Amino acid sequence: MSDDTPPIRSIEEVHGCYRTGTVCGVGNWSETRVHASSSGGGGYLHNGSGHVSAPTVSVSSTSTEVLRFFMEYDDDDEEEVTIKGGGFAVREGQRVSVIRVSSRPNWGYNIAYHNHKTGTTYAPDYRLEWPLDKKPSRKPALFAAILIATLGSFVLFFLAPVIALGVFIWGLYSYGQKMRGHRELTAAVRRKADEMIAEAKAGHARSRDGAAIEGASVGGEGPAIAAPVVAAAAGSGAATPSGPAAANHSGRS
Repeated sequence: MSDDTPPIRSIEEVHGCYRTGTVCGVGNWSETRVHASSSGGGGYLHNGSGHVSAPTVSVSSTSTEVLRFFMEYDDDDEEEVTIKGGGFAVREGQRVSVIRVSSRPNWGYNIAYHNHKTGTTYAPDYRLEWPLDKKPSRKPALFAAILIATLGSFVLFFLAPVIALGVFIWGLYSYGQKMRGHRELTAAVRRKADEMIAEAKAGHARSRDGAAIEGASVGGEGPAIAAPVVAAAAGSGAATPSGPAAANHSGRS
């Protein structure tokens, strides 16, 4: 994903694609972060008397599950994938589709993964916002109102609060409009991701069925080789197996 890819600003700019490959080099571990804080403590000493109290120390830790694996695509290209927080599992050799969404066709952020072997999909909500602009904030409206009220108090003492209130209300309205647009774009990205997942499933099914047909056609040559044996046995009135019709089938999943 190139850093110069512009964010999605309209529903018409939502483009999606997918790539399917084979999982290799799977690794799992946990990252632990320790947080410590202290409060209280102090006291005094004077002429050999006084008191000293120790501070209260609290320590907490959080662990995050990390999954890292490599995707090996059919064109010999490879990609490293890191997923934190759990919610998805893969094994060596499984077929996985990577779903991408961006403002550019055939390009994008990896916002979802689908494991064709287990049938599980990983598409957390926070990844849906990656191709978009940053989420709107109420802070600009509040800061603008405070600034106008502060500066206006030196010039228009009576009008400054009214103007500041008007600016704050306008800012909240603008924020609401931006949030509505942001939610609509997030929903559009979700729909595009679901569409790409459906296409990836269909593509994988076609690939698997094609491999099955190819395997059956190769295995179908068995009876032709065994036919003379069957004919010879027929002359003696004995029934002889005709051979494995699809013994060489090896579908990919």
